[in-house]
This record gives sequence, structure tokens and C-alpha cells, in this order.
Amino acid sequence: MPGVSVLVLAIGFGTFLGALDASIVNVSLFTMAAELGVEMNAIQWIVLSYLLVITSLMPLMGKLGDRYGKTRVFQAGMIIFIIGSFFCALSPNLEVLVASRVFQAIGASIMSANGLALMTYFTTPKNRGRAIGMISVVLAAALGIGPVLGGFLSQFYGWPSIFLVNLPMGVIGYLLVQKFIPETKKVEEVKFDNIGAALFFTFLFSMVYYVSIVTTADLILSTVLILTIILSLIGFILRERNFISPIIPTKILADRKISTSIFSALFAYMGLVPIIFLMPFFLQEALGFSQTMTGLFLIVHPLVISVTGPAAGFISERVDAKYQTVFGLVMELIGLILLAYFIPNIILMALAIVVLGFGLSMFTVANGNFVMTSSPKEYLGVISALTNISRTTGFSVGTAAVTATFAFLLIMFNPSGATTGPEFVAAYTLSVQYAIWFFCSLVFAAIIISAFRGLNAEEINRNNITDVEVGAISESAESDTLDS
Repeated sequence: MPGVSVLVLAIGFGTFLGALDASIVNVSLFTMAAELGVEMNAIQWIVLSYLLVITSLMPLMGKLGDRYGKTRVFQAGMIIFIIGSFFCALSPNLEVLVASRVFQAIGASIMSANGLALMTYFTTPKNRGRAIGMISVVLAAALGIGPVLGGFLSQFYGWPSIFLVNLPMGVIGYLLVQKFIPETKKVEEVKFDNIGAALFFTFLFSMVYYVSIVTTADLILSTVLILTIILSLIGFILRERNFISPIIPTKILADRKISTSIFSALFAYMGLVPIIFLMPFFLQEALGFSQTMTGLFLIVHPLVISVTGPAAGFISERVDAKYQTVFGLVMELIGLILLAYFIPNIILMALAIVVLGFGLSMFTVANGNFVMTSSPKEYLGVISALTNISRTTGFSVGTAAVTATFAFLLIMFNPSGATTGPEFVAAYTLSVQYAIWFFCSLVFAAIIISAFRGLNAEEINRNNITDVEVGAISESAESDTLDS
């Protein structure tokens, strides 16, 4: 069985690629909008299409991993992602680019759904927190390198270069998985739930799409989307309750340990959206930052996560998850409040993001360790997918929400419609501040939800310690893993 370091290295490439592609794109959105001749409400679909497809398909991809082998399906996702990246770089206009991003997102969805499941499959409750903490460092490295690399490549070599960088890394990642990660045991099922998968995709797609156009949609379209959301959700729940092999078993969603982890993460990630999506526009359009300088500023948050991630993992193996997650979310909330208050002082804004990054690191590692350790091992792929859905749904719904919120606020604070000068900068600053304060309420909701989670980490470990097959390895193999 692979050691923890080898496991993190091989699986980490897929994690790195998915996160890199999100962060490397955000810093270049302003340039893309200018070169493609579109506005913010249109360019957001480069981000939204990617996140929407990842979110909608992830339960299906997690189920495929459980059924056909997580390693094989994970590798298929890497190949699709590489091909999608290539077509993104060749896109001549926004429509083709969005279509290519959809294809790319299919591969990213497969990797995201099965990466955490593979990590859980080959670890035990004793070393899982450290493994997840190390993966958080990989994720943070991607988020940190992305803005700097994206700003540099886009400024000096054009925005298509930010997609071409995925190709060599994707090939290396595929070969590492092929060499070091064995195939997992397949879950034998009677029949695949195609109808359930279609209903869940329809529900998520309609919900995210509605949020993205809610301020501009007419009454007929809004009514159709709302009815689609309600009916597809009801149909999905009824289908899953009665189908012999559901995409998402209802007993999983009814488990408080799992549901509180998923929903608290959803709101926690939404609280991050004003930084990763709105801040690049503010820095470049209002403050006149170059792409490279914007990237350097945005590196603060992931840099903090990369430093604190391993420590957060170590703590999560020893401290009640309720206390660590609530503490982390409180720190995230304080960081957001300070960020809005300190705008436009760049140094103080960076310090606020340090506080936010520290809090989010403490929360995500403890929350991920808690929910995966609480999960039945036959549903690791599904739970891994749901955990990642909380992140991608938070980002996609949050991106649509912050775009709509900011647009409304800018009109309110800039009634004359100024596009340059002190009046424009003042209105832009106020709009960003109020948008961030609005998102603070979502993090507060995450605090409340997380406080109601079930068993703590130590109780879960005691309940699972006799089940040495949780990580698909024995106690002796675990010792070898830790030594490696």
C-alpha cells in the first residue's frame, strides 16, 4: 500500500490542477473581458460554467469511482482535463472558451469526486488528519501559485498560456497515479441510478443558473427555473428513497455528522468568494494594479493555508471537531469584517486576509477529517463528492451572488454612471465593502450550523479503531505507512 507521502504526491497532482485552474483564471478575467470584448456579467461564465459542471456532475462521478474503481476513474478525469485545457487555449471567442471550460470541468469533476475518497481509502483514522492536512498544503500551493503565474503568463504571453501550463503537469500526474496508486475494491451494485443522476444534475444546474441571472431574468424565465428547481429536488428525493442503488442514499443526508459538515462548508466557501472573484477586479479596475501585482496580493491567503494546513491536520486528530471548526469559522468571519473595514489600505487588507486564511485552514482540515472519518466506507466516493460539492457549490453560487450584489450596489453608489475618476473609485470601494459585509452573514450561518455537528473526532476514532479495513490496510501496514 502507498505511504502517506507517496499518496499525497500522486493524488495531489489532480488536486493541484483543479485548484490551479480556478485561481489562475480569476486574476486574468479582467484581461479576458477586455480582449474578448465582454462585460463582467458575461466573463463570469468562464468561472461559473466550470464550477457549475463540476458541482452538478460530482455525485455521479463519485458513484462511478465506487462502482468501477476510484483509481481508474481518477486517471480518466486527468485525461479529460488535459484535453479540455488544450481546447481552452485555442478558443477564439467567449462562446468556444466557455464550451471548452465545460469539457475541462468534466475531468476536474472526476478528479475532485475521487481524490479525497482515494485519500480516505488508503489511510486510517490515526493518520488521516495529517494526510488531509498535507493535501491542504497542495491545494494552498495551487491557489498561491495560480494568481502569480496567471498574472505573469497573461501579461507577457497572453491569456491562452494559462491553460497550456496544465498539459505537462497533467501528464506527470497521470504517470504518478499509474505507478504508485493501486486500484480500489469495487462496490457491487444491481443497477445504476440514471434517473437520479439526471434529476440531481437538473436541480443543481437550475439553482446555480437562476442565482446567476436572478437580477436580469424576466418573470417567465424565473418562474420556469424556480419550478424546475423545486420539482427536480422533490423528484430526486423520492427517487433516492425508493431506488435499490441510489446516487446519494438518503440515510447519508439524514446523518447529522455528514449534513452539518457539508452545509457549514458550503457557507464557509461562499464567504471566500469576494476575495477570489471580486478582489481582482477591484485591484485592477479601481486601484490600477497590474496583473502581476494583483497576483502577488492574492497569494497571501493560500500562503497562510500552506503554512497552517499541516498543523491544522495534526490538531484535528486530537481536538473535538466542533471546537476546531467553530474556532476556524469565527476567525474567518473576523478576517472578512476587517478586510471590508480596511479597504483600500493594501497592507491592512493583507493582514485581514492572513486572519481569514488561518481560520479557513483550521476549519477545512478539521471538517474534512471529521466527515470522511464519519462516512461508511462503501460510500467514500459519494461522500468525497458531496464534500467537494460544498466547495464548488459555494464558489459557483457565491460567484453569481457576489456579481449580482456588486452590480446592484455599484448602481446605488454611482448613480451618475461614472467609469473613471475619484467618484468611480469611491463608489467601487463602497460597493466592495458592502458586498463583503453581506457575505459575512453567510459565514455566521456556517458557525451556527457547525456548532450542531455530532460526535467529536476522538469518539469517532474510538468507534473506528477496530475497523482496520477503513483505510484498506492493517495495523502493521499503517505502521509502515507512518514510517515512510
